[in-house]
Amino acid sequence: MDKHYKWDVIVRITHWAVAGLFFANYFVTEEGSEIHEWVGYCIIGSIVIRLVWGIVTRSPARLSAFKPSVTQAVTHLSEVISTRVDASVGHNPAGAVMIWLMWCGLLATAVTGWMAHVELMGYKDGLKEIHEVFANLTFIAVAVHICAVIVMSRWTNRSYLSGMLK
Repeated sequence: MDKHYKWDVIVRITHWAVAGLFFANYFVTEEGSEIHEWVGYCIIGSIVIRLVWGIVTRSPARLSAFKPSVTQAVTHLSEVISTRVDASVGHNPAGAVMIWLMWCGLLATAVTGWMAHVELMGYKDGLKEIHEVFANLTFIAVAVHICAVIVMSRWTNRSYLSGMLK
């Protein structure tokens, strides 16, 4: 198995677009501003592109190649802890759980942000609070993801990041 799996260009572009846009909206843009809204729409667009790509591609980026399973993730992590080897191509089972969690968090953040903006159901303040909760939960998931990539790279002596950079 190639220790340095290279993700295809669609996966890499959408990954880094979502990452950059999420961090820009979380740390830089003003809440509720027009730019904040447009960045949110670009995040949704990037995720939709990635999901469509995951349906049509025949690579490890195919959505059916990494169905989330907490049981499989725990089993996988136990094996990696004991063997220091991760032979997965593409997302490993723990990564699969995390990517789906982040996508759901990002989409929930975007939808609740849009709902608050259009004052859907007349609960603007409540929806803004829910939007912030989803944004914060997504940020936590992203932080765990980044830490996991670092820890797993060191533990297995496999560069997970290199496949997203080449």
